[in-house]
Amino acid sequence: MFTVEQRDALREHVLQLAEEDERVVAGAAVGSLAVDGGDRFSDLDLTFGIADDVPASEVLDDWARTLIGERDAVHLADLERGPTTYRVFLLPDALQFDLSMTPAAQFRPAGPRFRLLFGETAAGDSEVSTPRVAGNLFIPTP
Repeated sequence: MFTVEQRDALREHVLQLAEEDERVVAGAAVGSLAVDGGDRFSDLDLTFGIADDVPASEVLDDWARTLIGERDAVHLADLERGPTTYRVFLLPDALQFDLSMTPAAQFRPAGPRFRLLFGETAAGDSEVSTPRVAGNLFIPTP
């Protein structure tokens, strides 16, 4: 089982990737660690706004290579919801990392558990009040 220190080290590593990548214009913590600190079993959820002239998939692919090469991450799944792509990784000691990226023009909270770490969110309405439809959240299976 992963430790809080391992989770924090991964968080710092990913935020360093963001700081060094000029394609990244904003970042936020999401999920339980964003608002109430979570607990020792909480996974890591980070989301980033990507410059509008860059495909988010390009940044996700570059970061995936880094995480796989440097952190022994295993890419589990991708999920697209609106303009956001979520990529789920499993790291050693069962640490799950949910990484998501959105074009900067649409980067805004998608729920109440959102804490901006750097940059700014897009102008306009937040998606917080948008009702969720379960059928749109799951990957179709044969």
